Order: sequence, then C-alpha cells, then structure tokens
Amino acid sequence: MNPLNTRWRARALTAVAAAATALLAAATLSPSPAAAADTTVTVDLGSQGAAPTAVGSGFLYGLSQDGSAPADSLLQPLKPQLFRGGGARIAGGGWLGDGYSAGSGYRIRINSALSQARRVTGSAYHATYHLLVSDVWGADTTQPSNTVYPCDNGDCSNWKAFIDQLVGDVQASGVPVSYDIWNEPDGTGFWQRGVNSEQYYQMWDTAVREIRRLAPSAPIVGPSYSGYNHGWLDGFLGRTKTDNTLPNVVNWHFGNDPAADAADARALLSAHGIAQLPLTINEYLFSQQQNSAYTAWFLDRLSASGVSAAAHAIWTDCCGAGTLDSLLVGGQPTGQWYVYQAYAQLSGKLLGGSGTNGGTAVAAALDSGAHQVKALIGNNSGQGGTATVNFQNLAAASWLTVNGKVHAKIQRIPDQNPLSGGPVTVLDTDLTPDNGTLHVPVSVTGGADAYAVTLTPGNGSTGPVNQTVTVDGTATNPADANHFQYGANWGVTNGVSDMYQQTANWSYVGGAQASFRFTGTKVVLYAVRDVDQGIMTLSLDGGAAVDVDDYASARNASGAVWTSAQLAAGSHTLTITNSGRKNGASSGNNIAIDRADVTSS
Repeated sequence: MNPLNTRWRARALTAVAAAATALLAAATLSPSPAAAADTTVTVDLGSQGAAPTAVGSGFLYGLSQDGSAPADSLLQPLKPQLFRGGGARIAGGGWLGDGYSAGSGYRIRINSALSQARRVTGSAYHATYHLLVSDVWGADTTQPSNTVYPCDNGDCSNWKAFIDQLVGDVQASGVPVSYDIWNEPDGTGFWQRGVNSEQYYQMWDTAVREIRRLAPSAPIVGPSYSGYNHGWLDGFLGRTKTDNTLPNVVNWHFGNDPAADAADARALLSAHGIAQLPLTINEYLFSQQQNSAYTAWFLDRLSASGVSAAAHAIWTDCCGAGTLDSLLVGGQPTGQWYVYQAYAQLSGKLLGGSGTNGGTAVAAALDSGAHQVKALIGNNSGQGGTATVNFQNLAAASWLTVNGKVHAKIQRIPDQNPLSGGPVTVLDTDLTPDNGTLHVPVSVTGGADAYAVTLTPGNGSTGPVNQTVTVDGTATNPADANHFQYGANWGVTNGVSDMYQQTANWSYVGGAQASFRFTGTKVVLYAVRDVDQGIMTLSLDGGAAVDVDDYASARNASGAVWTSAQLAAGSHTLTITNSGRKNGASSGNNIAIDRADVTSS
C-alpha cells in the first residue's frame, strides 16, 4: 500500500456542502477514541535483553531528491536505520518513459536514488538503503494503460537488459544498496499481472538471477506485499525456494501488529525448511494512523518484534520534499518527530515485561552507564484515562533508589504539527517504590498523544507538576472553570468516530462566533482540517486576531491547529470566529471544533 497507490489516495474526502455531512462521511477514517479507562503495563528491570537498535526509524522517500535535506540536525537525533527510494514521480518516467531504455528519464531517477543512498549509507549514518527497482523502471502508478510489463507474453529480454543496466550503474557508483525488486506486486497500481502469478515469478526470478550474477553479495528484498498476508507469503516462499530465488530479506508493508506478523513469518520460514532470514517492513502507518500515540505504539511493538528494520510510509508529500514523510512541517518538528527522538533515546538494554495491555504498549531500556531507565508509551485506540507503568524488580538497578526514592519525569508528546517548544513536562519529582515496584501513573489527556518516562536516581527534589486537562467541544456548562460557549449558527454532530468523544461543533456561516473560557497557563485548540474547511480567526483575551487556515488535502479530524504562548496563571477567554473566508483550494468555509487542552502548573 505504497502512498502513491490510487486505491488508497481515493480515500481522501470529496467536497460537501455542510460541515456536518463532511464529518459524518469521514467517520470511519480513524479509530474511535475510547472512553477514559485505566490500564496497566509492566516493565521488568530484571529482564534485560539486547541493545536497542531504533528499529522503525526509517523513511520511505523521506529525503529531498538529491538527498541533501533535511539537515543532519533534524535527521541524526532519530538514529535512522533504513531509507527506501527509487526516484518515483520524478518527471521523465524512468526506463519506461524513455521507451524502455536508459535515457534521461532513467538517469534522473537512478541518480536521485544513488545520491540519497550515498548520504545515508556513509559514515554519519551507516543506514541501509532499499533501492526500489520498480520505481526506477517506472511503475509508480503513473504508467500508461498500454505499458508493456516485464515478461509480458513470456518475453523477459528488456527487463533483463534493464536489470543489467541498473546493477552496472549501482556498482560503478560504489554505493551499497539492497535491491527491492517490485513494490506491492499484489496491487494494480504497480503490478497489473496478478499477485503471485506465473508472470510475476518470471519477472522475479529473472531479476534475482541477474543481480546475483552481476553482484553476488548484494542483498535482495521482497516480496514487499502491500500488507502482511499469510497465504501470499506462504506461496512466495514455497515457489522461490523451489526456483532457488529466495530473497536475502523477507519484507512486507503495514499489518495490524508487527510482532504478531513477524512471528507468523518466522513460522512460515520454518515450515518451508528455510533458515531464518532478516525481516523488514519498509512501509508502515496508514495516513489516519500517523499521530503521536499510534506511532509510539507501532514503534513499541516493533521493538518486541525481532524485525531488523522498518520505514515510515509517506502519503502527502511524495517524493522529494525532504520532510521525513511529513515528520517535519515548514521545516519544524512535529509531535511524531519527537516520538522518534524519544524512541532513539532508548539506550543500554531493552527491558521485558508485559509490554502491552489492550491498546497500550510500552518499550523501555535500562542504561546502567547513564544511570537511567527510559520508556515510550503509545496506544492504537485513542484511549484516555490513566496508564500506570509498573517498573518492577528495582533491585536489578539498585542505583535508582536513593533514600527510598526514585526520580520520575513524564513528558507528554502532543500530536501537533509542528510541535512548538517540544514535549511538555507533566511530572518531574521523586516517587516512593512499593515492594520493589515503582508505580508511575501517566494521565492520558489526549488520545492522540504519546508519553515518555525517564527514571533516574532519587535526588530529594519535587519539581513542577503540570496538569493538562482535555475539554471536549460539547462541554458548555458555565459553572465549569473550562467550557465552550456558542452563539448563533453553530451546530453539533455526534457519532463522529475519528474525533474526541465522537463529537464536533461546527459552523459554515461567516461571522458565527464561539468562545472558550479556561483557567490555566496554556491552551491548545483542536479542530478539523479537511478539503472543505475554511479560515477561522482567534483572539485571546481580546488581543489581536490571528487567522488559522483549516484546509488540508487529507483529513485530520482532531489535530492541534493553534497553541497559545505561556500565559499568566488565571482565567482567560479564547474567541473563535468563522471568518467566512477560505483557502483557494478549499471547497467550503466550514469550521469544526473538536476539543481544547488546558495546562496549569
């Protein structure tokens, strides 16, 4: 399910006349935020495993066309392990666009891929680069209907000539790559000759044999199905074992749980009598899953999966924007970027334990040299409530407990694009263990947010505690310290599955006004961004109005659209007005409010 696949791009919402209709039409795009419910996950300090390797810190087309962007200062903190590219969507059409020859269209694509690979496989990163062979060839969903695919009518000669040219150019460059032969051969957008068909195996076998003839040590990656599929992989392994064309790396995309999928793949290898091969997932996270909480959950599960590398998928800015698959917005880090940074900061030894509970997962590591334990917490269901992390067997890290105390720091990683100021510290204080276990309660105030926990030796401090509360857009009781008020021409919609508490307050009438009264030191406003959303103006405490454009080419139903500066403690009022104006690309001037987060010290 490559982001270029038109089957998935078609999920983007079409324009509608009213905000309520738009909200309901998109109700299935994201998981419903679960009702606030407490959950517990366990980390066992006595169960110390291998060193963390930042599995999952990889990017599909995350670099600029020549590989120079983003800057090292935005890339190195994530400790990226895997990159994937092949010049998709670069004008010229690749080998196919050159009339099935090595002309200018082919050259610009292979040069782009090699430039990217040269940077990330070098001494600063030592990452792996999966060269998308089919993209250099031209199968990036832009190919015409009369395309002659490799081995059509049993003729593989031109395909063989392409592989020879490609391998020769890679070897001449001196850049190490892994050959990912064909992207998503089960989808018509890339391969229109049938999944696991006889022609597919003719194409695959020809490529493998030529690559191994010309570059015997080069890794080959496949089959790169659009999703984990037991039956397809079973058939592929059986056939390629028979043909002696097994890949060096077994790869697939997406999936429900990488740990479960990897276990199934290893069982299939054993069932076929094949020695265990490295496993990779070089595309993961659908567009509606790309928020801080879900990203953290998937990374947590990757850390437990045994998968050697994985790459974040791209959906909105393919294929040379240099945004790390939208982890950067306007050159600034998003909440997801900070999730990857927190994940990369796991050091020392990975810790075992229950790891998951329902939709909540945790990955943790103990670093004796640094005298710290770090954990990343995420969920895949929009769940709120309290997620208590039980760090048990503290005796295995006796240096943590000083005078009967362990110091805990909790940081919330809001799902905000960009995330100005970085993660928010919500707890920074000593805690008292209970019978060798430290109970760290993480108050999940926003279902799309991730959390990072750091344990260090107790130091007698009781640092600031910042509390953040989430206020749904339908909270209108004036007796509450935090509440919304709506004037004329506002409506409310219930049952919207991809919004907090499944509700939205909306207006498509210019001049319609609402306000949010709150008591605290900071506020974050969440609203719908979509193809039919307009421009709203915001004014805090009667100050100058600022425009917020809620248009987006793909729906984000509950993202942060505006964050205040740090405020003086006390009561404040945020005034929200439908300006009646819209972005030129938008089909409407709807405004739909989801919720607000209020922070107080």
